[in-house]
Amino acid sequence: MAVRYNLGVPDEINTKLLDEAGIEYRTGYPLSRLTSLRTGGDALIITWPRTALQLETVLSYASQKGLQVSAVGNMTNILASDSGWDGMLICMNRLRGIVIKGDLFISCAGESLDTVINKAIEHNLCGLEELGGIPGTIGGATVCNAGANGKQISDYFFYADYITPDGKIRRMPSYSDAFSYRTSPFRAGEIIISAAFRLSVNRNTAESREKKEAYRAKRIEAHQFDAPSAGCFFKNPPLLSAGKLIEEAGLKGFSRNGALVSPWHANFIVNQGSAASRDIFQLAELVRSTVCRKFNIELEYEVKLLGKFETE
Repeated sequence: MAVRYNLGVPDEINTKLLDEAGIEYRTGYPLSRLTSLRTGGDALIITWPRTALQLETVLSYASQKGLQVSAVGNMTNILASDSGWDGMLICMNRLRGIVIKGDLFISCAGESLDTVINKAIEHNLCGLEELGGIPGTIGGATVCNAGANGKQISDYFFYADYITPDGKIRRMPSYSDAFSYRTSPFRAGEIIISAAFRLSVNRNTAESREKKEAYRAKRIEAHQFDAPSAGCFFKNPPLLSAGKLIEEAGLKGFSRNGALVSPWHANFIVNQGSAASRDIFQLAELVRSTVCRKFNIELEYEVKLLGKFETE
């Protein structure tokens, strides 16, 4: 049975198909309750598929209704517009499951990266420890090729099963040049169902766990997570540090309408509690224009923008 909420269903959204498939959904739901930045307007409809079959049903429903679709994980790297999302948002963080075959670790897209690292260590597999403390799901981490401490998730990627916008399930194998810094071969509209990684056997689980927790603690200490944020806001330019450029531009600690360039890590923009998404976006645009003016370098967003944003 589907989970239903009395939030008001627009006349054009008939959710009978979702009810019959037992898919959890919400309508007119504030994204500020879901994003790590605690900002964002309402989504027309949000769904939480728990299986690949439910995901296919959700996409079929969206196609029938002519709804634009965006798939997300834990929404820890997303800036959602104050005007919300006028379509269907597919939250993948309840599509979970793990299978281990020797040194092959297979995870459904909705498992958290931290859970995957812990489970790998429990089964005497190592390699992902440097990514300890990165928030988000395995699907999101694969799509954006998450990385830290000199490692990227693509270093261990073996294949991923994904669904195309027209509902076909495909397998993406590993290619040496398919991934690059914070990018992957997955195109817009392709949604990862599960991903497989080749790891190394290590019987010393205590050593692996200690290593992972050390990297996690280092991340927390360096970045400070007391205030809502979406992690690193900008990609590092080649051979440079975005945070260092922002700091050298004199913007570390600069605030605007409740949005703050973090005094601990200049590549973080945090919500001091009163900022709206437009305030965070306008501060980010100020950072980009200042860095471009001073260093002739155009910073590229690492966070994903969901919905409509306007520059001043």
